[in-house]
Amino acid sequence: MKKDKYNEELKVFVTNGSAILSAYILKRATELLLESVFHKMAPKKPDEQSDISWIEAIGWAAFTGALAGILKLVIKRGTKIQLDKIM
Repeated sequence: MKKDKYNEELKVFVTNGSAILSAYILKRATELLLESVFHKMAPKKPDEQSDISWIEAIGWAAFTGALAGILKLVIKRGTKIQLDKIM
């Protein structure tokens, strides 16, 4: 019984850890994509920067939010499936 609890906690740790790492990689990748496509720096704090329009700020938030949600789902589901196979 104790081993099952350990395995479940390990699965949660690995799944969440991979999601956090993926979120960081996604953030950097989207910043680089934005900079290469639009030739401008990605907004660090769009709510505090007066040189960014509402459309740009909302667009950036929607784009990164959608990508983050999709990536989180794929990573967590994929990790859980693979961990279930080996544990």
